[in-house]
Amino acid sequence: VAAGCDDAAVRVWSAVDNQDDDVKETAMVLLGHKNGFPVFDVNWNRDGRTLLSAGGDGSIRLWDTLMKGTFGNVAKTIKKKPPQTAGAKQAVAKQPAKAVEEEEHAFGMPVPGLRPETTEEVNGAALAVYRGHTPNCPIWSVAFSPAGYYFASSAADGTGRIWVTDRPNPVRILSGHNAASVNTIVWHPNCNYVFTGCDDKTIRMWDVHNGRCVRLLNGCSAGINTIQVSPSGRYVAGADYSGVVHTWELDTGRKVRELKGSSIVHALAYSSCGSALAAGGDDCAVKIWDVRGAGANTGPPVETPTIKEGSIPSVPHKIFQTRRTVLMDLQYTKRNLLLGVGKYVTPVPLLVE
Repeated sequence: VAAGCDDAAVRVWSAVDNQDDDVKETAMVLLGHKNGFPVFDVNWNRDGRTLLSAGGDGSIRLWDTLMKGTFGNVAKTIKKKPPQTAGAKQAVAKQPAKAVEEEEHAFGMPVPGLRPETTEEVNGAALAVYRGHTPNCPIWSVAFSPAGYYFASSAADGTGRIWVTDRPNPVRILSGHNAASVNTIVWHPNCNYVFTGCDDKTIRMWDVHNGRCVRLLNGCSAGINTIQVSPSGRYVAGADYSGVVHTWELDTGRKVRELKGSSIVHALAYSSCGSALAAGGDDCAVKIWDVRGAGANTGPPVETPTIKEGSIPSVPHKIFQTRRTVLMDLQYTKRNLLLGVGKYVTPVPLLVE
């Protein structure tokens, strides 16, 4: 599990070898983003090894999380003591008592002439840095394509960009939004299209091959903060800053559903079967809607009447409340386990004069 942090670091935890219920210490800290700006987004490649991070310093960095490097730690392996000859015993007897005690303390037994050895530990390494957006412009979102070779980014320069991992400059520039900040970018499951959400209250669907906008999805009352495409590729959901989650049908570009939220939504996630849509945000809760018929992976969509302005027909099927954790990202696994990451909001005591 990887997370971008406010201190310009990317932290990675292992979700496999944790044997207890206690909070596991950070397995890896990846440093490279400059000037102390936050890391706004991270995204894994499908190989589960390489990782992209988007920072406020205007750069995108590609990391190899399984790279090994020498830390210089003393190896704590106990070596078997070889049979001692008469000469070896005399050499041990001539050693100062302090040296013998240090060796016993370090290795558990005296081993004359043993040299400290370094151990190789998984440390992670930066493979590439990409700078193609406007200089010093924060990059809000980055996403690997499902195929893994291409990736996309969006930033506060009003554009989205398509990249390949072996070139330092973007291969496509997606320009057409009418506001300065493109807040999010996601891929269609077929890898031929990307979607961008912007402060101009619209979502645009772009053809990756020629960089043209092929769909304009509108009808929101505020800027778009996050987007998610259904596993079937037939629907796209977008949350605006008013807390409403909108769903559009891509074949026709028609809005088919609006889902009411109580605060700004930072994260959306479809279940692997496409029957549930989860949302999390500033209200410190995860809301799950049943979207079968509008975003399901199989079967024809249920006929939904045209949405009237201001109407909110659906309520959450489940609500999971946290104590003080603002949800920043959600992700369903292939087994429909929902993972969430957020920031804990510490209550500020009131100063009494």
